[in-house]
Amino acid sequence: MMLSLVAFSFVAISCEDDSTDSYDGLEVASVATGPAIDGTGSDAVWAEGNDYKVNVGEGVEYANAFGVVEVTLTAVRTSTDFYLKAMWDDPSNTESVAKNEWSYDDGSWVKSGNEDRLFFFFDMGQNGSEGANCTAMCHNSETEKGMWTSVGKVDQWHWKAARSAPIHHADDKYIDNNYTDDSGNIVEDGGQHGDSKNTGLYNDNKLDGYPKYTGPLTNGFLILPEGSDADTYFTAFDLATTDTTTTYRGYWLNANADGSRADVTAYSSYDNGTWTVEFKRALNTENDDDVVFGSGEVEVTMAITDNAGGDHSGAAPFNIKF
Repeated sequence: MMLSLVAFSFVAISCEDDSTDSYDGLEVASVATGPAIDGTGSDAVWAEGNDYKVNVGEGVEYANAFGVVEVTLTAVRTSTDFYLKAMWDDPSNTESVAKNEWSYDDGSWVKSGNEDRLFFFFDMGQNGSEGANCTAMCHNSETEKGMWTSVGKVDQWHWKAARSAPIHHADDKYIDNNYTDDSGNIVEDGGQHGDSKNTGLYNDNKLDGYPKYTGPLTNGFLILPEGSDADTYFTAFDLATTDTTTTYRGYWLNANADGSRADVTAYSSYDNGTWTVEFKRALNTENDDDVVFGSGEVEVTMAITDNAGGDHSGAAPFNIKF
């Protein structure tokens, strides 16, 4: 998948004069206690931060699949954690959460459908002067590589409305310059890789060309509760008796997700065409596949999709100032 990015640039405010110039980027406000993360964005602590607006899809060099979409970002931090809120109006005014759902068609079970998504890419200081910039990592003369870096890792948060949001996570990944397999062939996702994990966030709900499980559903999704076993908790699909007039979830999600890939907490809501997503992550996870927050500036880029996989709108790089 090829994505576009948004960059933040900042102008420092002098403490030695009476300048009223504001910082041209996303400033992270320090707070004693972080906001309650519930996906509504209503906690009063968010008012301690400044809203920073990013026009995703502005500029063909960053991709524009849905027109220009304004994403409003707000950030705060405590002594231990970083909080980031993102709000945007969905281009199609539709909550898309039907990624690869199963349906019965002309004698066989087939998968179709997609989901809304939000991506952030954070410079980890390993990719030289290119940093976290989509024109370098994706939109260039070597796009057949997919997403990739020239040198080292760039941290990626991939929020997925159908596959990670229902269990309150973003998929924590990274981009690097390892975009070929052992035979030297360019792999489908280029240099995109999942962080290390003990237990993953989601699994393909598939068995021999038809759904593996049918239920029970939690808020409309196949979610395995903490401490449960999938084969015991879920109901196995019965090819002979299962209703062929309904649809079934394309993935089952795992509330037992654990490891660096599950570092990013993300609660979300969809209300009157607007997505609100609240992220929380430790300033320093002590994992080598995660960016360290807490001081100075971090270059960032971002993208969104609207009920799509590869089609996306992105923006230029920007900085987050701690």
